Amino acid sequence: MNSERLIFSHYTAADFDDYYQLVSNADVMEMVTGRPDPEDEARKRLEKMLKINRENPGIGHFKVSLLSDGSFVAHSKLEMTKENEAEIGYLLMPEFWRKGYGTEIAQTLINLGKHVDEIHNLIAIIDPENTASKRILVNQGFQWDYNGEYIGLPAAYYKMKL
Repeated sequence: MNSERLIFSHYTAADFDDYYQLVSNADVMEMVTGRPDPEDEARKRLEKMLKINRENPGIGHFKVSLLSDGSFVAHSKLEMTKENEAEIGYLLMPEFWRKGYGTEIAQTLINLGKHVDEIHNLIAIIDPENTASKRILVNQGFQWDYNGEYIGLPAAYYKMKL
């Protein structure tokens, strides 16, 4: 799957180094878990993502790279959370922040969700302090649903009806 500037491909085991570079970055993870992921946790998470991708070949977890030169840009996901609902998510390498890639990734995931019959609603969970993600979601048509917790951390929940 491609967008204007990006290639979305399901992760493979060979993508661990790119994924680990992202999730071990303190700046990236500050608004996610509040800390970088240790290598063993990142390996377990990638294994889980590979399993999800095998079970849901049309959606899942994607490595996002530049169409122009293949540089690793981001992690993204479109993952079923319950019947008729999927969650979108994305994490970008800092060198790609504030260049429109987050918006392009969100648009691509929303468009993919619109083409999956089982998905009627999308959700996104972000740190309430993450103004960049909030702006992306609201500009794409998501509406704030409620503030709560996610993995023990403050979280803002957004939703979109497809």
